[in-house]
Order: sequence, then C-alpha cells, then structure tokens
Amino acid sequence: MKKLLTYLFLFTLFLSLSCKEDKPKTIPGSNTSTKITKHYICANKCENSGSDIAGNCPVCKTPYTHNQAFHNDEFLKSGPIKVKSNTPLPNSNNNATNTVVEPAQNANGVYHYTCKNACYGGAGTATNCTICGEILIHNTAYHN
Repeated sequence: MKKLLTYLFLFTLFLSLSCKEDKPKTIPGSNTSTKITKHYICANKCENSGSDIAGNCPVCKTPYTHNQAFHNDEFLKSGPIKVKSNTPLPNSNNNATNTVVEPAQNANGVYHYTCKNACYGGAGTATNCTICGEILIHNTAYHN
C-alpha cells in the first residue's frame, strides 16, 4: 500500500510539472517598436512607401495622398484640447454681455465658415477644416 501511494504521488507530481505552460519569453529591449506616421501615403498601400513630402509612390508610381493621421498624432501629443467657450456665462462680469453668438449653421443648414477647397462641413468660426486642414473662410450665403 505504501508503495502504491508513493507511485501515485510521483505520478501526480510528474503530471503537474509536465502540464505547466511556458509563457513566451521576451528579450529585454526587443519591444521597442516606434510607429512612424508618414505625411503622405500611397493610396494602394504599397510596402515601403510614404513620405514627408508630396510625390509619387516608388512602387506603383501613383501620386501620394495626404494622410490626415499625420496631423492627428502631432495634435494629440500636446494633450487635451482647451477650447474657450463662446457662450457667455450668466452673471459673468465681462464686457461681452451684449455680444450675440451666432450658431455654426443657419436655419437652412448653411455653415457660417466653409472650406475654400469645398470639403464637406464647416464651422461657426474660422478654424481649420477637419478634412484638409485649410483655414475656413467666411460664407456670405450664411447671412442670406
């Protein structure tokens, strides 16, 4: 009986050690990948293409397209966006109490400021276009 218990114990010990999963080992310093976002990219997503200046893809020879993600990465590095409110607070002691704040779109859905490149959308102030990055220009049709 003692011998049987000894064999059973050794067998259990053997199973518990042999079934242990090995985790993948990481080599220190090997996980230092850096993501580089190119300003201009190939529309065909060719390998080893993209540039910081406009041009043609060296693989398929098509013109590069503008990569909006390039600006998003730079934009987000500066931290959270701090936008001043254009709505006066009630009982505030500023001189802007008589200022009328106009909405971004009028009753007909026309934006106050639009992109000179005719990109979709607009804004209530002369900010940058969310599609191409150009500064929005005043739209006189907003006041009609």
